[in-house]
Amino acid sequence: MKESKSVTKDPVCGMTVDETTALSAECDGKTFYFCSDQCRQKFLSTPAGAKSGTKSGGCCCGKK
Repeated sequence: MKESKSVTKDPVCGMTVDETTALSAECDGKTFYFCSDQCRQKFLSTPAGAKSGTKSGGCCCGKK
């Protein structure tokens, strides 16, 4: 049997994380995964598009 592992990158630091064990947050119906609570909190507190060097559309929702 093949083991299916879901990995993605933390949108704050770029570290590769396992979706099954990582912390997460939702933004605009999409789930983002984080390596630590520090990255998750930074993501949640940063307004969309405010970070320099983010990919188009930004990665952060920010709290309103």
